[in-house]
Amino acid sequence: MVVLGGLYGLRLSEIIGLRLQNIDIENGAFSVVEQLPFKLPKDTKIVAEFAPPKSHGRTLPITDETMPFFHNQLSLLTKQKEEARQSGTPYYDNSLLICRANGEPHNRSVISSTWKRMLVSHKLPHMRFHDLRHTTATNLHGLTGDFYTVGEILGHTLKGLGFSLGISGNLESVTAQYIDVRIDRKKSILDVYHQALGLNKDAKNQEMKPDVPEEKISRKRSETSL
Repeated sequence: MVVLGGLYGLRLSEIIGLRLQNIDIENGAFSVVEQLPFKLPKDTKIVAEFAPPKSHGRTLPITDETMPFFHNQLSLLTKQKEEARQSGTPYYDNSLLICRANGEPHNRSVISSTWKRMLVSHKLPHMRFHDLRHTTATNLHGLTGDFYTVGEILGHTLKGLGFSLGISGNLESVTAQYIDVRIDRKKSILDVYHQALGLNKDAKNQEMKPDVPEEKISRKRSETSL
């Protein structure tokens, strides 16, 4: 989850609602066109209908640094299904990339609680899972200065992105000129960020290894909702 939240800026509902049919490993891209419904009952086993994303959908490139994550998740799904088959226990296939061991969708509140415990156990400062999205916005803009493409990657209006980055001024006119950035441009921007993090592509069991000076990769937090 941290890979999709901290390296792509996906919202939590978009992460736990990302389905396999929206991932194209062969062409190195995935589409954020739906999300897990907010008011999904806690004991839901099969999701009858997914919700549209909070803002407009977008297609994002899978970089060389994040491709291992997708392969690892797909392998994990195969393993979980096989274990369920061998044990004779039910597997609820929602075609989710990230799900519980029995295929059920994750619960947002449970993830938030687990996230908080993880921060405490590692003696890390408090931050919301959603703050990973703000971190992504800050670092992408700080490393590249490409306001338009960062907005497209995050799937947000330029006005909303401006507020998150602390850029003042009337951005209504800028938002009206919002452009559809080609995926190759998105990839070039994401490549800069992912490579700057110093991700270890050979480590199969590690999602990410930050190795960047603090002045390059900041951890900006904001209460502004992206």
